[in-house]
Amino acid sequence: MAPRAKARPSHPQPQPSDYETDAAPATVDVPLPPPRSNEELNFAVLSRVYPQLVAIEHVTPYAALYTFNLDAQQWEKVGVEGTLFVCQLAPSPIGVERYCVIIYNRRGLDNFYLDLTSSDDMEITDPYVILQGDEVVYGIWIFADPPPASTAHCRVETANKMMEIADRAKASREAKEREHKHDIREATEHVEAASSAPMGRQLSLRELFGQQREQDAGFSVHNHHSQLPLQQYPQQVYAMQNSGPAQQDVLGQLFMKAKQDYNGFS
Repeated sequence: MAPRAKARPSHPQPQPSDYETDAAPATVDVPLPPPRSNEELNFAVLSRVYPQLVAIEHVTPYAALYTFNLDAQQWEKVGVEGTLFVCQLAPSPIGVERYCVIIYNRRGLDNFYLDLTSSDDMEITDPYVILQGDEVVYGIWIFADPPPASTAHCRVETANKMMEIADRAKASREAKEREHKHDIREATEHVEAASSAPMGRQLSLRELFGQQREQDAGFSVHNHHSQLPLQQYPQQVYAMQNSGPAQQDVLGQLFMKAKQDYNGFS
């Protein structure tokens, strides 16, 4: 008879602790972020390098930068190639609109950046769009497929857009300059008006002395020829008219004595 197998003692299964329950990964569906357009991606990349960027006005897929060597009288490539962006920047502190052109360099870390301030500093030639910098003349070569491709007129379209943007910046700058001059002129006129007549219109010396002479002449005629009652005469004149010859003679002697004292004959 075969021996009976020993029964194994049953052990309860271990229960997961609260820590293990909390630490268990939760199966939550996280929605993916919405895809971004090329314009949004370009803006995100450029704004990290140029924080004052407001908007991208125009994009050209490929451009290469040249500078003009005055000594050799020829164009030289400077190693900046990539996508060209015409951008709007934040306004200046006085509110002038600002724009720029950027070539995001694929061959190095140095990008090309230049403010667009006036179309007078630009010229469209074949095969370059020429821009006048502070001390350097730049030539931008823009790739364009032969006709009838959609990019056949890319160079001319990009150049026209750059000139339009530059003229917009020039018009904004000139408008702010006119406003500034107008404010200065108004402030100057206000100060001059306030300082010239603080208490009303001032009389000239001729007007002032002319009025005084008229008052003196009127006073003389009034005292000697007027028929008005005596109570309207000044007190001194009234006293002289009511004084007798003796009193008038005494006054004459007093005046003579005062004149002699003044002249040093006393």
